[in-house]
Amino acid sequence: MLQQRYDRTIEERWQKKWQEDGTYQFNEDTKPIYSIDTPPPFTSGELHMGHVLSYSYFDFAARFKRMNGYNVYYPQGWDTQGFPTEMKVEKKYGRLPPVQFREKCMEWTVEMIARMKEQMNQMGFSPDWKFEYRTMDPDYHKKVQLSLIEMHKDKLVYRDKYPVYWCPRCVSAVAKAELDDEEKDGTLNYIKFIGPDGKDLIIATTRPELLHACGAILFNPEDERYKGLGGEVTTPLGKKVPLIPDKEVDKEYGSGVLMVCTFGDKMDVVWMHRHKLPLYEVVDQYGKMINSGSLNGLKVADAKKKIIEELGEKVVKKVPTKQVVKVHDRCKTAVELIPSLQWFADIRTTAKKIKEMAHMIKWTPEFGINYLIDWVEGAEWDWVISRQRVFGTPIPFYYCECGLTKPADDLPFYPETAPEKKCECGKLMKPETSTCDCWVDSSISPLIISGWPDKEKMKKLYPISLRPQGVEIVRTWAFYTIYRSGVALTGIPPFKEILLNGNVLAPDGKKMSKSLGNIISPTDLLKDYPTDAIRQWAALSGAMAKDRPFSFEDIKYAKSFLTKVWNAARFVESFPSTGNTGKPNMIDRWILGRLSRTINECTEHMEKFEYHHAMSKIYAFFWHDFCDNYLEYVKHRVYGENGDGAKQVLREVLVSSIKLMAPITPHLCDEIYSNMGGQGSVHKSAWPKGGEEYSEDITKVEVLNAIVSELRQYKSSNKMPQNAELELVRLSLPEEMDKELISELYMISKIKKIDTVKGDFGVTVI
Repeated sequence: MLQQRYDRTIEERWQKKWQEDGTYQFNEDTKPIYSIDTPPPFTSGELHMGHVLSYSYFDFAARFKRMNGYNVYYPQGWDTQGFPTEMKVEKKYGRLPPVQFREKCMEWTVEMIARMKEQMNQMGFSPDWKFEYRTMDPDYHKKVQLSLIEMHKDKLVYRDKYPVYWCPRCVSAVAKAELDDEEKDGTLNYIKFIGPDGKDLIIATTRPELLHACGAILFNPEDERYKGLGGEVTTPLGKKVPLIPDKEVDKEYGSGVLMVCTFGDKMDVVWMHRHKLPLYEVVDQYGKMINSGSLNGLKVADAKKKIIEELGEKVVKKVPTKQVVKVHDRCKTAVELIPSLQWFADIRTTAKKIKEMAHMIKWTPEFGINYLIDWVEGAEWDWVISRQRVFGTPIPFYYCECGLTKPADDLPFYPETAPEKKCECGKLMKPETSTCDCWVDSSISPLIISGWPDKEKMKKLYPISLRPQGVEIVRTWAFYTIYRSGVALTGIPPFKEILLNGNVLAPDGKKMSKSLGNIISPTDLLKDYPTDAIRQWAALSGAMAKDRPFSFEDIKYAKSFLTKVWNAARFVESFPSTGNTGKPNMIDRWILGRLSRTINECTEHMEKFEYHHAMSKIYAFFWHDFCDNYLEYVKHRVYGENGDGAKQVLREVLVSSIKLMAPITPHLCDEIYSNMGGQGSVHKSAWPKGGEEYSEDITKVEVLNAIVSELRQYKSSNKMPQNAELELVRLSLPEEMDKELISELYMISKIKKIDTVKGDFGVTVI
């Protein structure tokens, strides 16, 4: 028997039982396989509401597919390596030797995984933990390294000195995808240069500290102010640089003349190559000035102040301005563009193939592909894949002073234990000490979970059926995976379909952040709400590639719905069926028809990942049709002597309903299912099938519902109890509805006499 109230103890019991019984294990059977490439979350130690939303989405998909006869392969991985972990460990232990530091990072990560895994189980997520993977494990390192060596053979991975975005705080190169734009207050300084004609030439800049790196002065050839001007310009430091026309110069910015420095921004890189300008290095890896005279050793911000002081009257005007600054998304430090010897993956020559492969994948929603296409078309240079860190996958190559690079022979490769390797030039090569960008690791997750490089294993699982992920990482995880797992390594799209969800905002519509104090924690929510209420909130969010504020109203409504289902199940449970069904009457046919229609609608929505629509249909059917109406209509029958037919319908509707709810509210449904005599777990049962919809009966009973609603409203407005008897009710009804409908109305309502007249629908209490 069901206990009096639904609570968290029920959920905890089922979470334990699912693990003990291996309810969600992927088995080598003959069922068709449905595989899910779940995002390996970074091991921060705490799930946030974004995790809850996105992981609920693909848990719904996994549970739905299991009930539809699929052998669901749902592994879970962990993205373990990267800057945030190193920063935590450095803060606690300081900078240790590489091997010891890596060990401390691994210890910290194991602890964080344990916490997050517990939270995932509390949320009722159903991966098969037998296939758990961690990007910090030697076997994972080995496969990542093998993938890079394969790309190196095809000349898609190379080492070169090139301008890269550099984080002076993390002391490492970073990729464009790891940058955020932040608007900051700045100053546009108007500075005197000497033009070719000997006259003052005013140039506006926000980066005066880069004057020592000035290689040219550019102007727009269509700018009337500077037409016919040519020759050399003398900087305030006395250096002569060429004056060059270029159509990409913005005539409206500053004075319409600008200086090209190596490097103030990405356009300086473009202009340096276009006009074959010299490369000057004036900012080092720690964000300090070099090769800059009196500015040497100063941080960039301090150098900016000092050069303005030194220029004195040569600064003719200072205008406050707003400028967009590139910052490292991990530490929010402003990055610099500096030349550096790094490892790159070629995305420029492969861009066309990446776009073609993206179009071979089904995108849900369809417009999601535009995020990727825009990103590919906006890529100005190759992906810098190396990072100057310790806790990461080592880049498996050697390099020589002569410029030659060679792959490691033994994998996994670790530089501190790497054997010696000689170069063709006779010198000893150096093992690379840089590690991989963490997206290098996770961009082969479809290959990892499908058994790569074992082609026989891959035949069963590759390409993956579904890639669910957040829309904010389309430019990273989706893009890099299609590039690496698809274009570069297999030539086959890594997944058949990609499902995008949006982000969870604070209730006020702002981004959740500690500084704003508006973070909502799943752990805190679980103190006040059941897991199945939080999962309903995720379904109701409907955040298909769009951001949506968190709603306490949705989660409160979800909690009350659980109570409604629980109480209805306790009522139905109290009337065990004898198995003698009898002939269903109009009311029975109506609820069975509404059930069939709801099953068909929910099935269609679940197939399309439209969980908000599916949940709304369930609410409408179960709460209103079943609880508000059908249960009230059949009470006089189930309490009587001839109520077997109604009892059987009650049980059929309840069991089918909880099967519809099972992917979204798994704990509640398994508890009710087992108490209703279900064999095993509801999650191993078959998804319900829609039967006859009894359209004629639905039409009739909708009129009956309207009549009953009018009568309830009449009694309520006249302060009468709902069981009060009415003397006379006059109905205006279509003639074909009269007899059966009136008969049912007498059975379910306290009315002494009913008069009917032909005509449109109407109710009058006399």
